[in-house]
Amino acid sequence: MYDVTKLIRQEQFNQLLSLLPTLHQKKEGRRRCSKKSLVNGILQVLINDVAWRKTADCGASPTSCWRYFRQLQKRGKLKLIYEVLAKTKTDITEAAIDTTTTTSFRFRRMTGWDGKHKKIGTKISLFTDKSGLPADVSFGKGNRYDGDFVSAHVEKTVGRRTKTLNLDKGYTSVNLRRTMRSKGTKINMEMRVGDYIRKRGPKFSFDKQKYKVRFLVERTNGWLKSFRHIRTRRDYLPSMFKAFVYLALIIILIRQS
Repeated sequence: MYDVTKLIRQEQFNQLLSLLPTLHQKKEGRRRCSKKSLVNGILQVLINDVAWRKTADCGASPTSCWRYFRQLQKRGKLKLIYEVLAKTKTDITEAAIDTTTTTSFRFRRMTGWDGKHKKIGTKISLFTDKSGLPADVSFGKGNRYDGDFVSAHVEKTVGRRTKTLNLDKGYTSVNLRRTMRSKGTKINMEMRVGDYIRKRGPKFSFDKQKYKVRFLVERTNGWLKSFRHIRTRRDYLPSMFKAFVYLALIIILIRQS
């Protein structure tokens, strides 16, 4: 059987098993595969980016591993587990947002041309806390403007106040600043030369000390892309690609706990 410790630590694997649901054993029919074997095969696909049919021996057939993962995706279990973990393990009083574009084939849905990185891909926007842990995630086409993800993150984290939000220069927008200010959130962003030039009135302040922690969101993006199956999108269905991202974020939260 394939040694799962080559992928993640044993204690992290055991914690992941405790979070994922167990298949119900019917009174009649063949015996269900063990959850340990099924998750072993799924992690091989996520971390090593191997095809389902080429997974090493893990005690379950590749078809059984795919069916179990598909069942988790259809029932929304991975998204639910991630949201519960993110809510309990993150503190978003000081947060940051950044996007990364994963290279993709020219699929019909949720792909577009990213002019900045010169490639067709799918955007993943991460909303991280002051420690760099992923508190929320949003998805979009490669040609979507980064600033459009901010409102989506705010809606999904309603009830949890963010006092300071660190953004890079790509999110420059007066309307965004005013909208977030009305919600009690200060945008901490370095201004580009020529932005907001006014002779009268207050200027937007910039706290360099708080902005130093923004590299943590970029580090989390690096952790996310260390899962090879996410680095290049090969899943035709957006729902399957999102499920793999949710699973990767669950592992990241487990690692940092």
